[in-house]
Amino acid sequence: MAWVTLALRKKELKATHSYYVKRDLEIARAERQDARRYQYEQTVINNDQQEELSDLRSAYMSDRTGKREQINQLREQLSIFNSKNDDTSAAQAQDINNQISDLQQQISDAKETYEYDTNITKEFWEDELAMIENEANDVETAYEMEKVDIETQMESISNEIEAIDSQLSTEIKNNTIKLS
Repeated sequence: MAWVTLALRKKELKATHSYYVKRDLEIARAERQDARRYQYEQTVINNDQQEELSDLRSAYMSDRTGKREQINQLREQLSIFNSKNDDTSAAQAQDINNQISDLQQQISDAKETYEYDTNITKEFWEDELAMIENEANDVETAYEMEKVDIETQMESISNEIEAIDSQLSTEIKNNTIKLS
């Protein structure tokens, strides 16, 4: 009668093995789903970064272009005042030169501000990407640990089923009624 107990134990082990196979498949699906989600999040962050950088560049270029146009207009006025050789024209030419210098300094300051803002923006978005990557790595590590545990459990169950099969075969042979 021990073979009945062994058969029930084998049935229970097969059910447990099936559960672990199902869980392994669930983990594989979850890994793929998370990989797609992290890829999407990275794409969104990259797009947001590019949009913000594009906005910064557009504002800088617009400001720089406006100031360069002002400088060109001032240079045209300067050439007019330089063609006249009187004291009033010289004073006005000096004033225009000062305005040109101020505008050139503003362009230089705007460039520094643009580069600073660009670096800050890139650092911010790189940090966001790093957070997503760290989260993805943590989740992947958890999945890997669970998969290793499942594989170990399934191997243990398979070994036990083999041992039970061997015992079951021996028990059935031993308990067989012999008619001789």
